[in-house]
Amino acid sequence: MVFHIRFRSHLSKQRKRKMPNYDFKSDLQVAEQTEQQIADFLYEYGWQTVERNNDYRYDLLAVNEEGVEATFEIKEDFTCKKTGNVGLEFECRGKPSGITTSKADYYIYKLHEPDGRLSLYINSTDEVKKMVKNERYFRVVCGGDPGSNSMNYLFKLNTFKECFSYLGCLNG
Repeated sequence: MVFHIRFRSHLSKQRKRKMPNYDFKSDLQVAEQTEQQIADFLYEYGWQTVERNNDYRYDLLAVNEEGVEATFEIKEDFTCKKTGNVGLEFECRGKPSGITTSKADYYIYKLHEPDGRLSLYINSTDEVKKMVKNERYFRVVCGGDPGSNSMNYLFKLNTFKECFSYLGCLNG
């Protein structure tokens, strides 16, 4: 299924978000706020959230005006602003996670870009997996909460933008 939807710059009031806390409970609150923000963004373009999911499969299930359902994995990358890189988790606490286990149709990233923009990008999960298979990442890094040993593929921002479609900007 191709994700056909026209997006334009989307202006909304933004609360200042801090970097990740590296504390699961605090970061979960930020993630839930981001998921709601993306659900609101999708709604403006005809996608109604049907379900918010709290397991590894996907974050949002939405249906468009034609009745087509799609699932979305929502990610926010704070450190992109500082590093110019985008992380893609594949393992946590020694177990497969993230892109390895997701059942979502699409990945939507909210990036804090080096120029200060808060931008949204989308790609099908299958295409994201091809990015990994074709080794479009430039290295593997360990991060996340203390003890989580979260493993991430790290992509240069330009490579990421070549592979993902731009949806819009949340802050002008």
